[in-house]
Amino acid sequence: MVGQKLYILKLGGSLLTDKQKPESIRYEILTRITQEIINTKEKLILIHGGGSFGHPLAKKYKIFDGLDRKVVDQTLGLSRTHYAMNKFNSLIIKSFLDNNFPVLPIQTSSSFIQDSRQTFSQAINIIEATLDLDIMPILYGDILLSMDGSFSIISGDQIIFLLCRDLKNYKVSKVIFAMDVDGIYIKGKKNEKDHKLAEIIHKKELNDLELVKMDRKIDVTGGIEGKIKAIETILEFEIPIQLINGLKEGYIYNSLKNYSINCTTILP
Repeated sequence: MVGQKLYILKLGGSLLTDKQKPESIRYEILTRITQEIINTKEKLILIHGGGSFGHPLAKKYKIFDGLDRKVVDQTLGLSRTHYAMNKFNSLIIKSFLDNNFPVLPIQTSSSFIQDSRQTFSQAINIIEATLDLDIMPILYGDILLSMDGSFSIISGDQIIFLLCRDLKNYKVSKVIFAMDVDGIYIKGKKNEKDHKLAEIIHKKELNDLELVKMDRKIDVTGGIEGKIKAIETILEFEIPIQLINGLKEGYIYNSLKNYSINCTTILP
């Protein structure tokens, strides 16, 4: 199994939820995406963001900033944030089980820990054992506990980096970010009509491009700037990345099958 091909697919929270409505979920989109993933018959790890479940609570209780005694009920907020993400995850799990497809939730807050600002994986063997059984592991953005008695947030993008770094028996052949836009846009010279989808970007070009900011809405994980930083770290492992529009029918399926689609591909 050493070097067996593996995809990592990240479903953005804004794809599956309306970030303006707490704990809302787009069931028709989730149902379609579930079927597209099943139909590919590819081995992958699925990751999803916080959307309208985790982000509002994380922002309210300032979880990303760590322990702050001045924030009222912050540790209660930490628990509520984790609980909200578990609820979101359970809905995604149910969508696959309703289609008789084996999946296993891997609780993120029990799988990673921070020490001296470095994050360590504690469940790689469990994730790989799950893959060995042809069960799809599902992880998600969550709270991150620290050895120094504090805490933070670990995003789905950070999880991808850690998996690419620490997986031993599987080789990630591509990382796919499914979002609610077609990819990364380069700013036009005059106005929004001149914005152009960046179809192919090489790693060395990332910092030289003037990119259009995505709608951040409520996002505690850094918006487009944070995503670009995460992408740069993933590219260190010589893994190609695609940013695709998961709202478009067939795009997730086609990306996992390496068929041509209108998207942004970033090459190492």
